[in-house]
Amino acid sequence: MNNRILFIYGTLLLIQILFGINFSTSKVIVGSMDPILWSNIRFFVAGILMLLVTIASRRKHPPMTKEFFLPLIPLSALGMALGQGLFLFGLKHTSSVNTAVLTTTIPILTLVIVVARRQEELTWYKLVGFIWAFAGVVLIRDLTQASFELDSFFGDAMVFLGALCFAFYLSFGKQFLQKFDHLWITTYMFLTSSVLMLFFNIGKIKNFEAFPTDNVFWICAAFTILGATLLTYFLNNLVLTKAPSGHVALFIYFQPVVAGVFSWYFLDEQIGLRTVLCSALIMFGLIISIYPSLRRSS
Repeated sequence: MNNRILFIYGTLLLIQILFGINFSTSKVIVGSMDPILWSNIRFFVAGILMLLVTIASRRKHPPMTKEFFLPLIPLSALGMALGQGLFLFGLKHTSSVNTAVLTTTIPILTLVIVVARRQEELTWYKLVGFIWAFAGVVLIRDLTQASFELDSFFGDAMVFLGALCFAFYLSFGKQFLQKFDHLWITTYMFLTSSVLMLFFNIGKIKNFEAFPTDNVFWICAAFTILGATLLTYFLNNLVLTKAPSGHVALFIYFQPVVAGVFSWYFLDEQIGLRTVLCSALIMFGLIISIYPSLRRSS
């Protein structure tokens, strides 16, 4: 296996580790403040920090043309403003288990979109791998805690729409990221998303009094901005220029494994035989799906 393949799949694993931890930290944050307002603040701060990093690295700015600026608005909406905004809004109105299960539709939705757009070929390796990994993700959750009833329907619908938006972003964003500098794209996406979300938060900003003062909130907020926003989107956009969209989406199935390990290590939750077997099932599905790429690189 060459260094390029190791970098791609190692980066994809790191992204899912950061996103997996973000389930718990985001739940803490949206329990203390409005989720859409928090998303707005999150993307604005991440955009300013990314702008400083991009300028400091002396990256050449893309040409100031409509080919660069026009796609930024829909891609920013799909990948950030709507993708994350709907996810957090839904998380506030449904359970973490429901959210985790519905988020696992992203790889399936992405596969359908990229195959329909003829970006990727639907091979047996890919199909079987997706099915095995999806089965592992569904079974790893205690579905007795899921509540797909009328009370949680609104939140569930918002999470699913957020997943659909992100799936479209993974498909349509790939060519754009390959054409222009991904650092500048990520910077503009953060800032564009914060402007788009501002229209929904003007009234909330006027009535906003103060952030929570407890240390847990600030630790979660710092991780969400630096780890689960700035670093994850930068790495995701980088690896999307080098790997198929389907593979990038497929690694989302690794998030429940990360969440389980995180809960075991930090929250003293027990890991049962089902968790171990389902984690193995997920990893088996991942390996089957990316096996042709691994074989070609050897």
